[in-house]
Amino acid sequence: PLTIWYRINDFQLVSLKIIAEALLLCSPAYLNKTSLPLCVSGELESQSLAFSKQTTLWASPANAGAQDLADEIAAAFAGLTISTTDARPANATHMLLYLNEDSFVSDERLAE
Repeated sequence: PLTIWYRINDFQLVSLKIIAEALLLCSPAYLNKTSLPLCVSGELESQSLAFSKQTTLWASPANAGAQDLADEIAAAFAGLTISTTDARPANATHMLLYLNEDSFVSDERLAE
């Protein structure tokens, strides 16, 4: 596969993983595989991500698909609370706006 090389260390690790995976997949031991779960010690993907203070993400029920995305984000970040009330809660620190093909046709409340 085509691999882009960046000057930033964290991105170089990603490039090295892509190169290593491509080489390993060509070896006899991995010919029947399509991908390998490679990781580099200390890389961002292997670290737990968390907010430094209590964070509440508001996902409006009028925003089609926002609830599912909010749940995925909450699973990846410790210390994140999800709110799905109709009105923006007073304790919300962030609002999730999920744009997709249904964003402006699914619910008139989103436009308000």
